[in-house]
Amino acid sequence: MWWWARLWLLGSCIVSPNLHYWVPAFLYAALIFFLSHQSDPPGAQVVPDYTAHFFEYAFFGLTLTWGATLGFHRPLTSKSAVILGVIAALYAIGDEFHQSFVPDRVASLGDVAVDIVGVAACVGMVWVIRRGKWRESMIHTGCNDSRT
Repeated sequence: MWWWARLWLLGSCIVSPNLHYWVPAFLYAALIFFLSHQSDPPGAQVVPDYTAHFFEYAFFGLTLTWGATLGFHRPLTSKSAVILGVIAALYAIGDEFHQSFVPDRVASLGDVAVDIVGVAACVGMVWVIRRGKWRESMIHTGCNDSRT
């Protein structure tokens, strides 16, 4: 009868210590959903559409990377970077599909492409920067295996 409570407690013990790193990504995803639900989003006439999409999803990629690396305390593996890109791409597709039902909004594959480029640019940049810092810390701590 109380199996769901035990399952919830087990899940909270496993997930909750690192869940707070994912809060910015969840909140930002909610903001993207909210803005895509507006018939006339704020700033639509100020910034070109593709520029807004690029930076909107670049920041989304940053929040996803923050969660995956536990606040940039762990290295971002290439596998994790690809998974984050796929998650963001699926969210972008869902966002454009959602926009197709909003009055005065149009779904566009071009927007999805720019969204994916924005995420890839940000996640890729973080991957390169974090990879360099991780290697640098390995060299300075004497964990360099190139001396053999």
